[in-house]
Amino acid sequence: MTAALTDTAPASMLDRFTAIIDAFDDGSVSLTLDQIAARANLPRSTTHRILDQLVRLRWLTHCGRGYRLGARTSGRSSGEGIDVRLRSAAAPVLHDLQVRTGAVVHLGLLDRGCIVHLDKLGGPSARQVPTSVGSRIPAHRVALGVAALAGLSPEDVIAELSYVGNWQPDPAWWGELHNVRRRVTTRRGDYVESMVSVAATVGCRAAIGIVTPDRVLAQRCQPLVGAAAATIARALSGSSN
Repeated sequence: MTAALTDTAPASMLDRFTAIIDAFDDGSVSLTLDQIAARANLPRSTTHRILDQLVRLRWLTHCGRGYRLGARTSGRSSGEGIDVRLRSAAAPVLHDLQVRTGAVVHLGLLDRGCIVHLDKLGGPSARQVPTSVGSRIPAHRVALGVAALAGLSPEDVIAELSYVGNWQPDPAWWGELHNVRRRVTTRRGDYVESMVSVAATVGCRAAIGIVTPDRVLAQRCQPLVGAAAATIARALSGSSN
């Protein structure tokens, strides 16, 4: 009896994993926990437990509005797991922000504790900012990463930071994260000591930001960065309905 149960348990779990992945019949669709449970014909508690595992293993991505297929489902490595829908929604907004500010503009996405630069639009300072499409940096070190983390729950933030070694956030860092949830974040010296960064969360583990050597310009552009992030978030929300 015990042997029989042991033999069938892995298959049963695999069936559940497969049922949840199969619920995403369109890779661009965002589904809630209840929608996934209904499509997979599984109890809500079981679905939630398995979803946590699939997010941790990068088969799925958890965002504020639900879950989406993650990097592994595309057959690419984590550094190449580019969310095409995010880039498509952000492209015109990034271009407009770069034209209006003249700054270096980044689109970033969280992956295993790092912020991955999905897009970079250059300004006069582009060569001075040591980033490129696909480059990674621990998310807690830069405004773009902090803004992306701000779109997560505290539990998901802790899980994300567990990938970056022994670094532990202090109360001041948590305070910054809380403030970013309501507005943009501004930091000096993220990539280059003389540069100022401004970033805002897009939600769904993503953020948009600018980098400029002009502190006055950075302050003046805060509303533009916040508005750009909100525009991308609305575009993503509309395309997932």
